[in-house]
Amino acid sequence: MLVYHLPGTFETREHHLDLLWEAGATGLEERRGLIRAYFNERVELPEDIRDGEWLEEAEQDWQAEFKRTLKPVQAGRVTIVAPWQRQEVPAGQLPLVIEPGMAFGTGHHATTRMAVEALGELDLTGKRVLDVGTGSGVLAIAAALLGAGWTLGVDIDPVTIPIARENAGVNGVTASHVRFEEGTLGLGDLDVLEDAPFDVLVANLYAELHDLLAGEYASHMVAGAPLILTGILTAKLPLVRSALEREDFTDVQVREDGEWALVTARRA
Repeated sequence: MLVYHLPGTFETREHHLDLLWEAGATGLEERRGLIRAYFNERVELPEDIRDGEWLEEAEQDWQAEFKRTLKPVQAGRVTIVAPWQRQEVPAGQLPLVIEPGMAFGTGHHATTRMAVEALGELDLTGKRVLDVGTGSGVLAIAAALLGAGWTLGVDIDPVTIPIARENAGVNGVTASHVRFEEGTLGLGDLDVLEDAPFDVLVANLYAELHDLLAGEYASHMVAGAPLILTGILTAKLPLVRSALEREDFTDVQVREDGEWALVTARRA
């Protein structure tokens, strides 16, 4: 069996997991500070994940081991689980089921968890929520489960949209409550973005994109609406703060988890 050993964990390298799947991995496992990616043959890997090592190992049931090591993620009022972990959701928690490896956003990364926590702290009852860079749809689905009246998830990667829709179905969230579309802000390619401003906007991207899109965030939000931004390295916080100040956002607050940060603010 051919295994690629990559330093790190599912949390610290969540942004790289999709690269492994796209390269042809048949399974991923986390063990003792390493991500083990299983392949049928040696392949050329993207530069971002070339810091690992190829090894030949005896055959084993990697799927069973993967299921054993993956843990539920509690994010405020929501617990994010894989399909086989439904029974592990604590009483009183909202279960959010995501198939690992389907698209970016399994909930194991600090940025995703912090964003779900921040959504859970808001009263979303009847609110219109916009999830920019939706990926697996985890944040849009979380908003729907937390009571949002209608949620729109957008992403420029067409691969993510059917996956997000499938994840919504798995969680019993219907198309009347959440919608996923290919596109993003500022391109004019989605009429649904222009129908009405949103009551809440959440975006798990990265600092440079938040800087670029800050004006678009403001133009798609009602006055006083909360903004939740994550995917931000703490070293890049000044860039995001500056962008929010430029666009007159108020009540800017920062939460940190290791090298990652989440920023909340309100549209003026």
